[in-house]
Amino acid sequence: MRYGMNPHQSAVMEPVGRAPFAVVAGAPSYINVLDALTGWQLVREAAKAFGTPAAASYKHVSPAGAALGGSVAEAYARARDADPKSSYGDFVAVSHPVDAELAGVLKRVVSDGIIAPGYDDGVVEILAAKKRGTYLVLEADPGFEPPAEEVREIYGMRLTQQRDDLPLPDGLSDDLKLGMIVARYTQSNTIVLVKDGMTIGVGAGQQSRVDCTRLAGEKAALWWSRRSREPLTGVSMVSDGALPFADNVEEAHRYGVTHIAEPGGSIRSAEVAAACAEYGISWHATGVRLFRH
Repeated sequence: MRYGMNPHQSAVMEPVGRAPFAVVAGAPSYINVLDALTGWQLVREAAKAFGTPAAASYKHVSPAGAALGGSVAEAYARARDADPKSSYGDFVAVSHPVDAELAGVLKRVVSDGIIAPGYDDGVVEILAAKKRGTYLVLEADPGFEPPAEEVREIYGMRLTQQRDDLPLPDGLSDDLKLGMIVARYTQSNTIVLVKDGMTIGVGAGQQSRVDCTRLAGEKAALWWSRRSREPLTGVSMVSDGALPFADNVEEAHRYGVTHIAEPGGSIRSAEVAAACAEYGISWHATGVRLFRH
């Protein structure tokens, strides 16, 4: 690889058995690979769940945005529109082959690379010319299935765990289901706000869950301000971990949330449920935690 997490760190990559992708153009860094592998799993799961193209805009191993669309170009435009500031210099993941329309969109934005299951004729040449010829183009193997176990070695310890492939619960709306898929591939703590098949606010990597809620809400409010002066409503919220206090519900209400899905099981879940009822928010205790570190 070009380098590890930082330029002063050397790094190599090698597949464990079947390779999940091929390098078509450019040379990846360590973080590029993490973004690509994580982003590909997100869009792959979303496309399978909804039967429509999915896209994600990744930065530092969390999505700045993710969305569904009628085409890969529409899905990516919606994903990037969630948080354009954070998507600056993103790594793109799309569930379907890249066509000329998406290549034209990518040609106009600042981005570091892309992973997709294929590329139409002439598209790779357009993309590879970006960033003075250093744009990273990866082709995902759509038939690759990750191993059942994940292994990580750090500071002299080897950690092994079952891969998180738990099926999501039935009976949720499409927006809540999409939010759970996004949360599965976002660094904890995570709050995901979704409206009409696209994220409009992702609060990730904070130690306090209510800070994630506020961060996601502020992003959603900014997204909405670019469209309307009317109050934001009809937003679905997913939390990767149990909401520990009702203050998360109060914050969510401020940003137009009308549906919440979270694992439940907290000692204060009854208070959380009561707060949802007070604010007219539907509450779904899924029993599924989606931590990712």
